[in-house]
Amino acid sequence: MSGAFLAKLGVRYAIIGHSERREYHHESDEIVNAKVKAALKHGLVPVICVGETAADLEEFGASAVPAGQLEKALDGIPASADIVVAYEPVWAIGSGQAATPSQAQDVCAALRGVIGRVLDEDAAARTRVLYGGSVKSGNIASFMREPDVDGALVGGASLVVDEFAAIVRFQKHVGV
Repeated sequence: MSGAFLAKLGVRYAIIGHSERREYHHESDEIVNAKVKAALKHGLVPVICVGETAADLEEFGASAVPAGQLEKALDGIPASADIVVAYEPVWAIGSGQAATPSQAQDVCAALRGVIGRVLDEDAAARTRVLYGGSVKSGNIASFMREPDVDGALVGGASLVVDEFAAIVRFQKHVGV
């Protein structure tokens, strides 16, 4: 399905680079970059997912792998592009164990720094940086207090109506 077709259907966003696509479909950073360019070409806002595995976390720390993934995803992207970045630590997805708010803040700040360096500071200021990885109604407030976390990319909790509704109500209440 082409991006132009999706745009005609009213689709505004496309999730690109999710860890499951990277792992199970062997999507490289170069493929992610090509998909970001294609989404922008067809009027879609790419939601660029980046994140580290438990092994990456232990070997390189929390921000090295996501920052490298983002830098490659942004190669050749104009500073004026409307993008969203989602930090999803692979080790947290579906595990029930989220990053701490401090960990999420540190990585999201590093990602915003990559955007500033690769695109420009204006792009870094206007780009929404999300946290995803075992987000629940019980922890959303702690993430949203962090200055570089602009919202959440909710996975498994979106499948439980009451849980997802509570997250949406919280985000709507605080104006996210």
